[in-house]
Amino acid sequence: MNKVFVYGTLKSGGKVRGLDSFDGSIIVGKAKTTYPDYEMSDLGAFPGVFLNGKFHIEGEVWEVDDETMDQLDAIEGYPDFYSRQLTHTTQGKAWMYFLDAKSYKDYVGVRGNQVIEDGDTLRWQR
Repeated sequence: MNKVFVYGTLKSGGKVRGLDSFDGSIIVGKAKTTYPDYEMSDLGAFPGVFLNGKFHIEGEVWEVDDETMDQLDAIEGYPDFYSRQLTHTTQGKAWMYFLDAKSYKDYVGVRGNQVIEDGDTLRWQR
């Protein structure tokens, strides 16, 4: 099993593809990044997380089987669009998808978009 930290459309109840609709996934619980090293931005249809920020990110940690992890990689466009790394969360280490310079070149000026300072997409979507 793989642990994955999700913060956007993959969270429980996600209208498009919440992990609660995947057979190979079990929720560990709500979580928050341990360190305030991130920035979440509004990219329109979904949020994007960048490294080297100054905020925590809120989300959920899930345990997923290898098949589900492969599906998540495809959904997130890993490694061509999103990258991922092991991230410290309040539920332990888990993979988190993030955007880096090579993956958001089509989003010139994206850091000028709305920053979701509290790192919680559920409050942001309301």
